[in-house]
Amino acid sequence: MLLLILLTMAPDIDILLRLVSDTFYLQHHRGITHSLLMLPLWCWLIISLLRRQRSAMPAWWIGAALLLHIGLDIITSFGTMILVPFSDWRAALDLVFIIDPLFTACLLLPLLAGMIWRRHARHCAMLALLLMSTYLGMTAYLHDKAMTIARQQQPAATAIAALPLPFSPFRWQLIARDGQHYHRSLIDLWPAFEGSCVIFPSSFTARYSGDVRSIERIQWQTLPALDAARLPANTPGLAFYRWFARFPVLLAGNAQYLEFGDLRFIAGTAGAVSPFRLRIQTGPQPRAWLIWRGERRSELR
Repeated sequence: MLLLILLTMAPDIDILLRLVSDTFYLQHHRGITHSLLMLPLWCWLIISLLRRQRSAMPAWWIGAALLLHIGLDIITSFGTMILVPFSDWRAALDLVFIIDPLFTACLLLPLLAGMIWRRHARHCAMLALLLMSTYLGMTAYLHDKAMTIARQQQPAATAIAALPLPFSPFRWQLIARDGQHYHRSLIDLWPAFEGSCVIFPSSFTARYSGDVRSIERIQWQTLPALDAARLPANTPGLAFYRWFARFPVLLAGNAQYLEFGDLRFIAGTAGAVSPFRLRIQTGPQPRAWLIWRGERRSELR
């Protein structure tokens, strides 16, 4: 079991890319080690290594462990490059937030129970799979409902999206693209359900969720898209940010600098902390920085 746990975590070995640089890691995270096209190669490599250790683990167990990791990354809104090395397109089902304590509990609690009551370990494992599937089915239904609300509220939009927010499966960010502007709203489909908010201080939840409203009090915020800034194509950092950000918006700017954010990380919401912002120093010799959480910076070329 311990070996299977380690194998399920194996794709995140790409964290070693941080030894090159943080930006290099961000560019290739959830890339080649998370690719469905590369999965047969990783299975063969692990099987070859385990044979030297005389392990009798079935080959399909190894493939299932790696596939489970990739699948659990795809259901988030961050995105996973499943077609590397032929494409750096990111697949994202937008069903759960990047970290979801409630979803984790659906898997973890039954498995812990199985370790205590070993006679019923198989039943506990089946319960974990049932709870996981039920939770994902519920979020898929809620995602569809959120998309329907976005279409009704923004009928002129050329593209819409619904992204999960932290702390509750009923909280969603609605995004609509209309020309060179994004329209965004944060809604709670069941305001009475506090979800995992009860285990965090209110100051923390406010910083990472923004002003979430009920459907009856829905309010839309309009932000200019990155393209509205009309920057030259060779501006430092611009090509990287166009690729990385799913919903890049202009947050602030003046004669000295422009700052962009990604709505995927609740950029531009009052009180919320947004990582992965792009700041471009304008002028004859422009420079660009990626601003991480905590205001740490990495210069982009």
